[in-house]
Amino acid sequence: MSETVETERLQLREWKVGDEAEAAALFKYASDPQIGLLCGWPPHTSVEGSMNDIKNILAVENNWAITVKDNGDEPVGSIALKPVDHYAIDPVESDAGLKTRYGKYLGDNALELGYWIGRPFWGRGYMPEALNAVLDYAFDTLHKDAVWGGHYVENTQSGRVMAKCGMNTVFTAEHDYFPLIDAYHDHMLRIITADEWRSRRMAAQ
Repeated sequence: MSETVETERLQLREWKVGDEAEAAALFKYASDPQIGLLCGWPPHTSVEGSMNDIKNILAVENNWAITVKDNGDEPVGSIALKPVDHYAIDPVESDAGLKTRYGKYLGDNALELGYWIGRPFWGRGYMPEALNAVLDYAFDTLHKDAVWGGHYVENTQSGRVMAKCGMNTVFTAEHDYFPLIDAYHDHMLRIITADEWRSRRMAAQ
């Protein structure tokens, strides 16, 4: 089970399996093509499909529903920590310079972020707030050495969120294929290490 993570304005909680209201809320935001297609997954097409995705994809350890405290318990987005995937592993391992610097962050000592939030909640600073809290959790609770994050080059909003949270660009891969949406994108990878995170936190105190 994932621990609940709270911030000033948000609660990050487990997804509720088999809950129709939960599925309907997810569908309301995840059916927006401006969300899924920018994140590498197809827009949701039915509440039933959203319910299945909660059960089979979202309701896993370290995958949180984002809720806004002033908005009740409705999930308005998702944020997750997951194993580092091949979009980071392959370019690092194929480049001697990158492998020397970042190869030690490709195993179980590192994680990768995934996140999105419904369009009505854009521009309010919720995603940096959620991301900072999850990075805190990754380093202070899970004791990981690094966290990766990736976004399409054209998804500048996601890039700004990661940059605000101290995640630095490692490389940009050109023309990567994303099978869930059957599309090619230039793909930017970022990272923050535990040492970098602690330095940022100390500087902010």
